[in-house]
Amino acid sequence: MEKYQVIPGVGSPPHRAADEIIPLLKEWGKQYLLGLTLSGAYAKGTAITLASPVDILIALRPVPGMEIKTIFWNLFTYLTDQNLRPRSRYVSMQVQCQGLGVDLVPVCRDRNSSGDVLFDKKSERTVRTDIAQHTHLIANSGRQQEISALKIWRERHELDLPSLYLELTVLHALEGERFGQLADNVIKVLRYLTNRFEQAVVCDPANPENIVSNDLDLRAKQAVAKAARGALYDENWKKILW
Repeated sequence: MEKYQVIPGVGSPPHRAADEIIPLLKEWGKQYLLGLTLSGAYAKGTAITLASPVDILIALRPVPGMEIKTIFWNLFTYLTDQNLRPRSRYVSMQVQCQGLGVDLVPVCRDRNSSGDVLFDKKSERTVRTDIAQHTHLIANSGRQQEISALKIWRERHELDLPSLYLELTVLHALEGERFGQLADNVIKVLRYLTNRFEQAVVCDPANPENIVSNDLDLRAKQAVAKAARGALYDENWKKILW
């Protein structure tokens, strides 16, 4: 698993890639920009080289006459004009920089409430959540190794399983289990995915109205469960995480 590990730090490749993008984001955000934060797996301690190793959270003041959906696609167009060839994802867009994928997440911060307002491209809806709360939850969960291992497994099997959904599923699957037993715990998560994942309702801890498990349809969930079942048949650590 170590060969896929990302070590965070100012001089790390993900940090340098983000630093190259930040001046363009400042130019785009102008007076509406509240701040730029390295976020996602990088901040949670679950980044792997097989997936985007760093997110940049772009916090904006409300822009008069522009909903978050319009802001999202405005940034996409801007990045396209900069020849960065962005690729839209669930709530972010990814650009390649220094050979790494950097995910950009534009959010609006409402003066009258805490948290973030973002656009979910797949469902075409506005989502209210708190990304900082997600980061704190995962970074302090003690389950980063298991989450990283399941991310490697997800990428190797090319499964459609959004990271927040995966992270919360790992926490649910390992609730009450011992810490520091990586191999045993990964097997327990795979059993959970095989037997309970399709029916489990997973809510956003920052906003229970967001049903994270609705991000996948039944067919996609069945594909995850099937892959987990296959991994359990092997019961070979090297075959699960190669």
